Amino acid sequence: MSGALCGLREAVADQLRRGGLPAVAAMEGRRAGRWRETVAAVSLSRVACAPGGFQDYLGVWTDPDSGKRREVYGRQAEITLTLDIYAPREGGEGACQRGAETAAELLMCQGAAGLAALELRWGPVEFREELGMYRLPVSCRCGAWLTARTDGETGVFTDFEVKGRTI
Repeated sequence: MSGALCGLREAVADQLRRGGLPAVAAMEGRRAGRWRETVAAVSLSRVACAPGGFQDYLGVWTDPDSGKRREVYGRQAEITLTLDIYAPREGGEGACQRGAETAAELLMCQGAAGLAALELRWGPVEFREELGMYRLPVSCRCGAWLTARTDGETGVFTDFEVKGRTI
């Protein structure tokens, strides 16, 4: 996974933690059983891109430190994050529901690490016997821009980012 997309997962997990819901950026199933509280595992499940402009050209950006102008390229994207909300057996299905509600409020009100949350969906709670935990899958569809800047001299792409707005 690119650094920009991995950074997005980490930023969403951090946002959830700051909002009171313990979270990690993805989690292997066997690690889930170690948690003794409700936790959200954030992963990336889909990225769909569309052209951002003519040949993906978005415009020019001026570096505030150096004053140098650099071309910016990018694509409009729709990113779907998956949050698997896990809760220990003693927490029951209600702990998963409360975790999903906390995540929904944070993501819909604040965006997903700055990206506009367009839609949230969640499925039924299931008990995973092998983990001894309940699990509730939540998907968050977000609008984004995948951008890259050129270095200004050689035209090589640098600074790949996931942003909520262009330039």
